[in-house]
Amino acid sequence: MKRCDRVLKSALGLFCTVAELYSVPARAEDASAAETAAARALAVEGLKLAQAGDCASAVPKLERAEKLYHAVVVASRLGECYVSVGRLVEGTETLRKLLREPQPADATPALSKALDRAQRALDAAKPRIAGLTVKVAAVQDMSVRLDGVLVPSALVDTEIPTDPGEHNIEVSAPGFLKSSTHIKVADAEKKNVTLTLTRDPNAAVVVAPPDAAPRSVAQSPASSGPQPTAPVVEPRAAPTHPPNHTTAYVSLGVGAAGLVTGGVLGVLTLGQHKTLHDQCPNDVCPSDKQADLASAKKLGTLSTIAFGVGGAGLVLGTVLLFTTGSGTTDRAAAAPKSGFAGIAAARVAVGPGQILLDGNF
Repeated sequence: MKRCDRVLKSALGLFCTVAELYSVPARAEDASAAETAAARALAVEGLKLAQAGDCASAVPKLERAEKLYHAVVVASRLGECYVSVGRLVEGTETLRKLLREPQPADATPALSKALDRAQRALDAAKPRIAGLTVKVAAVQDMSVRLDGVLVPSALVDTEIPTDPGEHNIEVSAPGFLKSSTHIKVADAEKKNVTLTLTRDPNAAVVVAPPDAAPRSVAQSPASSGPQPTAPVVEPRAAPTHPPNHTTAYVSLGVGAAGLVTGGVLGVLTLGQHKTLHDQCPNDVCPSDKQADLASAKKLGTLSTIAFGVGGAGLVLGTVLLFTTGSGTTDRAAAAPKSGFAGIAAARVAVGPGQILLDGNF
């Protein structure tokens, strides 16, 4: 009978406490009446389970009640249950947030009791929190997961407050094989874990297009991203050489020399022919003039030859001057030598009674 009275009194006190907390005048942004009623029902069930020591079953109901309507006693017991089931980090943060909230000066006994209970639970749980430091050589697009939850890059190589117990750590990055490890930490224990990423031999290598700028360290976080590709070297244009007009100039020189020589010889021939014409009537010369006649004929022949060489040289030189371009030297070397096209050098000399023509044809 006494036990039933205690149970009834405990249940009645619990209901009154919850009813008192949920009867605080609502602000404009507070939940609707239906949500408040639903939160009250969930809170009563969750608190009953927590008082019975079944925090594992109480946590889901207390979480839903808090989402619908925030109440100090519910948040306090939720933080305690988080700690009880091993979620020390989440539990202490819930209790810290609750204790930082401004409270009314005329707090009710139930409210004061909940706050005192929250402070004691926080003080007892804080020293039990473990610490885990994950070290990884940074790689482009790397992701670190602790128990399946993505770890912010700012927390890599930094001590992470961790719940005591077993934990799984996994590191992955494009182009690398996943690296993982399983670790167990005790209450207040601090541990370091180092993981190494190994390149996946079957991963496709992405080659940047020629006009793409290479990735900097800022673009590929830290240093050991995908291997840098070799720089693209543009093919160089074949070197060009100025046209070689040497052969053209030589041919023009030979032509000019030939014309000058032919003109000089022609003038001499005409002079001798005029003299002999006066001294040899009817083209019959005395014996003492036969040598002069032969010399005049020889000069005429040489003059004709000189004019022919000069004309051919001028024509060939003009053609070569306007058709020679880069690479002409190689083509000229490969071309068959015929006529005046094969002239490499020429020399003309004029002397008393003779003309000398010398060249390579």
